[in-house]
Amino acid sequence: MVLPSDRNRKRDRVPSPFGKGGFLDDLFQDLEDSFFQTNSLGRFGNTDIYEKDGKLHYRIELPGLTKDQISIQAKNNQLIVSGEVERDEDKEDVNYISRGRRYGRFKQSFGLPEEVEDPDRLKARFENGVLHIQAELSESLTEEKAVDIEIE
Repeated sequence: MVLPSDRNRKRDRVPSPFGKGGFLDDLFQDLEDSFFQTNSLGRFGNTDIYEKDGKLHYRIELPGLTKDQISIQAKNNQLIVSGEVERDEDKEDVNYISRGRRYGRFKQSFGLPEEVEDPDRLKARFENGVLHIQAELSESLTEEKAVDIEIE
């Protein structure tokens, strides 16, 4: 004998416009993104920044993008990654139940420490949805600097 369960009842329901992924959820998320000035793609890719072998590495996940959709600039001690993802056209023979992919412009800035030797020599490559950027360092970022201060 199979007893009715909440799981079975939930599966048969029509998606709610108020639930996660419903059009009202998307509307409020877009409003929140614009109010708090986050990038329009919502969560920018997962980002790792680390030092290795005298180089500073930025590793940014940008799944579903191509290198032609990404722009990188070094300006005012900032590394700026930006671009645009265009919205796919609606297909006439498809009845969407939910659309969770984001589109629009995105922009994210990362600090470039003063130890970066020459921002003009930054190197970047885009591979399997991951953007890799590296910069040469004049000295290690992890070494603690001590400055002696003279007492007057």
